[in-house]
Amino acid sequence: MSGIETRAPETDEADTGLAAPSARQRGWMTRPRVAGLPEGLTDPEIAAERQTRRRPSGYLLSFLALVVVPALAAALYFAFVASNEYVAESRFAVHSLATDTVSDSKGAKTATTAGSLMSGFSTASGDSYLVAAYIRSRACIGEVSKSVDLKSIYRRPEADVVSRLEADASPEAMLKYWNGMVTSYVDPPSGIVTVTVSAFRREDALAVSNAILAAAEKMANDLSARARADIIRLADAEVASAQERVIGSLGELRDFREKAGFIDPRMQAESLTKTLQTLIENRIKLQTDVEVSSRAMSPEAPTLVTMKSRLHQVDGQIAAAKARLTSRSTDPAALANQLPAFESLTVRNTFAEKLYALAADGLERARLRAQAQTIYLDVFVPPALPQEALFPERTASSALIAVALLVLWGIGALTAALIEDHKL
Repeated sequence: MSGIETRAPETDEADTGLAAPSARQRGWMTRPRVAGLPEGLTDPEIAAERQTRRRPSGYLLSFLALVVVPALAAALYFAFVASNEYVAESRFAVHSLATDTVSDSKGAKTATTAGSLMSGFSTASGDSYLVAAYIRSRACIGEVSKSVDLKSIYRRPEADVVSRLEADASPEAMLKYWNGMVTSYVDPPSGIVTVTVSAFRREDALAVSNAILAAAEKMANDLSARARADIIRLADAEVASAQERVIGSLGELRDFREKAGFIDPRMQAESLTKTLQTLIENRIKLQTDVEVSSRAMSPEAPTLVTMKSRLHQVDGQIAAAKARLTSRSTDPAALANQLPAFESLTVRNTFAEKLYALAADGLERARLRAQAQTIYLDVFVPPALPQEALFPERTASSALIAVALLVLWGIGALTAALIEDHKL
């Protein structure tokens, strides 16, 4: 038995023809594998992989923080916190009175009487935008506050913290809040103004809407009164200026006549012309008589001497008359020298009188036009007491906020992924 050599029993590895693994290989092969981990990782790599897989993804955290939580908060706010808002709507058109005109025999257009001015209205699109802008202004807030207490209305107990007006709101903050609760829209084709008023109580919405209409109508009346006053004031100023011109020109004519000693140089010239014609006729007759008498009498005859003296006098009168009529004389009192100045003064006076007549007619037209240029607010849809709250739209608002947050998060996540991919 001792001489017999013992052998280890052969294993299946000998049968397969494979070499036995080493101790190190046996240790790796015998180490338990982690499910889901790739092969060939060392121990530190496996630990890091496990820690990474346990840590939540940054995209998931951002999605929860930026989308899920805000959307849930908005849904809870609209479902349990947001206050009901009642809306009162009114619609009106802004009209201005149309002025009728008639043509006289000369073709000039003149305004008709006040009775015929009431023939029709015209829609004033520009005035519609003006009234709509006034409703959105601080001036409208001040006018409405005279009849209703806006701070009390928009700080009702029914109002939630987000929708309620601040207790110490500044005028600028009040205007911003006002434009959030009151809207005015002008339809461009028709010029119709639509005003919507939101409040936390039905009666408050109706009261504020009625106060806005009253304030807008008062503003339109004030504009019309100011426009009428401006038109009449300008027309009166034109009449006064034209009247001063007429008075000035008449004064200059009076001074000229007092200095010249006659009323009208043209009439004086006509009178002198007639006198000159008479003198010339007398001279011709005297000249004829002198020539006839000279043949029958001696030159020293008293009759002939008298006739020659009268002829000499007539010649002097004719020369003086011609000197007063023509500009050859250096005498400033000559009609020829005074006539241009008189004609200039006459033209100025005539022009001033025509301007005065036009200004007086313009004043009358301005008065008629001022009476016609009046803005009217034609309210064809008066505000009514609302029966149910239109805002907030709880389901639609919650869904819209969730969708908007999701879109914004998606854009941000996509941008971050693109940047990270670019770094790699």
